[in-house]
Amino acid sequence: MELRHLRYFAVLAEELHFGRAATRLHMAQPPLSQRIRDLERELGVRLFDRSRHQVQLTEGGALLLEHVRPVLAAVDTAREAMRRIRPGEAGMLRVGVPPDTSPQVLANLTAGFTDRVPDVLIDLHELTTDEQLTRLREGELDAGVVRHPSDTVGLESGPVARRELGVILRSDQAAAAPGGPSGCGTSTERRW
Repeated sequence: MELRHLRYFAVLAEELHFGRAATRLHMAQPPLSQRIRDLERELGVRLFDRSRHQVQLTEGGALLLEHVRPVLAAVDTAREAMRRIRPGEAGMLRVGVPPDTSPQVLANLTAGFTDRVPDVLIDLHELTTDEQLTRLREGELDAGVVRHPSDTVGLESGPVARRELGVILRSDQAAAAPGGPSGCGTSTERRW
């Protein structure tokens, strides 16, 4: 009993129409009919009652369908697990971040990701923007948090985050700054 024959059987059991099932399976109708006959011969039971205008599951077909569905679901789960462990698809998301990224910023960047994709771990790499761009292009990183402006030609860009910067002075220097202590770092119109 071949797995693909079981999949053909399940699709036909859902469609109850050889033409639609063949279309869904991306195959011609005669080979589908032959595979179903082969499966019936192998199992020694008729799986479908066929008439010119109708296809129906037999009792044996209904019983087989009960057993086939969990098998196909388990195979799909195994395929998905194998797809996820391919590099860059799951298991591990390799992300570059600037070396001076604070823990709070990292928490904000990763918030919700693990809820949406629980099977993927984030592997952080502290790298400069140039190092990240090189590793992204070479396939050694899956994503990066870079400083702009930067040369992202050939790469996809996502949302841009802005970082507020401020000026800190010693208290004895703040009084001499334009606008006095209260004006330090609060006005975007003052230039130092």
